[in-house]
Amino acid sequence: MKLKEQVLLILMSSKGEYVSGEDISKQLYVSRNAIWKAINTLRADGFIIDAVQNKGYLLSGGETDDFTRYGTLRIRQLLKKSAADADITIKDTVTSTNTLLRSSAENGAPDKTVLIANEQTEGRGRHGKSFYSPADSGIYMSILLRPDFKADKAFFITAGAAVSVVRAIKKVCGIDAGIKWVNDIMLDGKKICGILTEAVTDFESGSLQYAVMGLGINISRPKGGFPSEISDIASSLYSDEVAGNELKCSLSAEILNNFFDIYSHTSIEKLIDEYKRYSVVLGKRIKVISSNEEYYATAIDIDANARLIVRDSAGNIHTLSSAEVSVREGQGL
Repeated sequence: MKLKEQVLLILMSSKGEYVSGEDISKQLYVSRNAIWKAINTLRADGFIIDAVQNKGYLLSGGETDDFTRYGTLRIRQLLKKSAADADITIKDTVTSTNTLLRSSAENGAPDKTVLIANEQTEGRGRHGKSFYSPADSGIYMSILLRPDFKADKAFFITAGAAVSVVRAIKKVCGIDAGIKWVNDIMLDGKKICGILTEAVTDFESGSLQYAVMGLGINISRPKGGFPSEISDIASSLYSDEVAGNELKCSLSAEILNNFFDIYSHTSIEKLIDEYKRYSVVLGKRIKVISSNEEYYATAIDIDANARLIVRDSAGNIHTLSSAEVSVREGQGL
């Protein structure tokens, strides 16, 4: 991180209080003259910074309320080694982070390109469904990957993202969430996060040209609540707390740290074991909705390819690669 960015982050974190040049120089182990030059560079970039003798510097203009400016710096500061080289962009409003990142991928954007938005106007879920993505209440993030594995291992990306989100929510918020196969994060029986992975495959080699993993987390209840069509199934991490920038930054950074650590260092076997520990469907009576049938079953296992194994009421075993499932009341059949 450049010196001017480090100075800006300190000013943004000062909560409206003046910070002396001496204090900043001590924190960053540089001279006061270097701080003065950084301040002038930031002013040239358009930041409004007041200076008062014997008090120091104060960032004006509500910059800490600007997620696109504050968030980029703060998230970078919180990234660990596995995620430190991620190329992060934050935008206020986009159509869809997945759509935009797929376009970037086609134009040659590199591995570990990350796009985060405060709002999506055309957010997308599985099977062409829309994903409600209002401003100031959640995190909408997509990650571009150029993996070196075959397309039949693409499930690793979605499973890794799900585990990353559950871990991050626990660490940052102290909340225990769970995973509903295959890509929903649940809290108290309702969905708080959805994950969508889209990939382009090289037909001849069977390898992935690229994959875009997108996720949306409901941190707080939207103003006016959720739309009536999803109010019975959607929820948020908090009912009253506002999704402030510091919380969004901490959660985003922790997700990225977990995801890239899993992506780079975790075996499929270890990932699936952890994924199963967070499952909210294993051992439960569920309703399975596939393309051509609906039936009740018991979820009995998740295999090494993240497929759900179920036993129907007649005792038949089904191995599901894709389907919609919902948890029914009671354990087993």
